[in-house]
Amino acid sequence: MKAMLPNLMEREVVGNITDTLNKLGIMYRIFSRVKDSHSLSKKISSKFKYLEGSSRIQDFIGVRVVMYFPDDIELVHKTMTAIYCERKKDASIDDLDDNTFKPVRYNLVYELPKDSCYDLGFDNAHCVDNTFELQIRTVLSEGWHEVEHDLRYKFQDDWSASHIESRKLNGVYASLETSEWTMIRILEDVAYKHYKQQNWEAMLRQKLRLRIQDFDLGEDINLLFDSNTELAKKFFRVDRESLITELYEKGFDYPLTLKNIVFFTNTVFVRDKSILGLTPEEFVEEYTLEHEKLC
Repeated sequence: MKAMLPNLMEREVVGNITDTLNKLGIMYRIFSRVKDSHSLSKKISSKFKYLEGSSRIQDFIGVRVVMYFPDDIELVHKTMTAIYCERKKDASIDDLDDNTFKPVRYNLVYELPKDSCYDLGFDNAHCVDNTFELQIRTVLSEGWHEVEHDLRYKFQDDWSASHIESRKLNGVYASLETSEWTMIRILEDVAYKHYKQQNWEAMLRQKLRLRIQDFDLGEDINLLFDSNTELAKKFFRVDRESLITELYEKGFDYPLTLKNIVFFTNTVFVRDKSILGLTPEEFVEEYTLEHEKLC
């Protein structure tokens, strides 16, 4: 087992997460930090459970992935659990009922790779677990969480006599969450307008909400959609989450261009023969199901 300095381990973990999410084209930002010695000592001394060995600090390395869209949160969770071993019992994921009014946490704990561990040369190093914490947030809620963490969570006594104000602060979060889902609906409406107007590249751009390298569909595909709007409708109706999941599970490693995504979507979901005729043979061979190859 190789021991790595915390900063190098942080860089490796962030690099793995970044490479994985970039292949999917999901829109996100990523932040990370290693606890400094002062923060670490303060946390250890604040809770006896660390010194007595009944619990260990799991967020020595903290990574935060900030999603543009809330419907990508579970996708990221599922993808990260495929490349790292998740400590499910240590996760903090709020599953609130309809009547609960509070911000939602989505904090996960993952083990470091089996062949790696921290190289820690300080007192109480035994208090640190061989894990890292991954927080998943959304863009609009990120700023709220920063304010709440630094001015309410850290100084709870300041708010002990301000219950109404505390509820109002939660209300700001609720309005942001509503705005996020409204934003997705607006983008879907824009995509549908482009479908009706036969603007195929714009339709797919707003429908997919992905970081695509090249949005040029090419004349052949545009002409096919122009002449067969029912075919275009099939692509419009492909479930975005299912598409991204298939991209990951099938190890899609071609350039993330709009044309390649159409080729992939057609091969896996739509199976239109005209588009298959335009698709590179090795592409079809790689992503066609085995039972279909025999037909």
